[in-house]
Amino acid sequence: MLKHTRFGARTLALGALMAIGAYAASAGLAIADDTPPASAAPGSGGGRQHDPAWADCKKQADDQKLERGDARREFMKTCIKNAHGSTKPSS
Repeated sequence: MLKHTRFGARTLALGALMAIGAYAASAGLAIADDTPPASAAPGSGGGRQHDPAWADCKKQADDQKLERGDARREFMKTCIKNAHGSTKPSS
């Protein structure tokens, strides 16, 4: 039969507490890493949220009822490339 002592119970409780603390700390670090880069922050003028070509292409994809996946991704890529290519002056 195992003999339980106060020291053993405290050691077990302390070990469990340390494991929970380590898990909580690592979860906090993972959440902290989710901040977007400054160029993609809302209101910075960058990013697809403020790109009229992206919005137009998204509307076209929605109108065509393209589901998420390869077909929609390819459509968006081509549409945006064509929209940006037609608005940028050539060098």
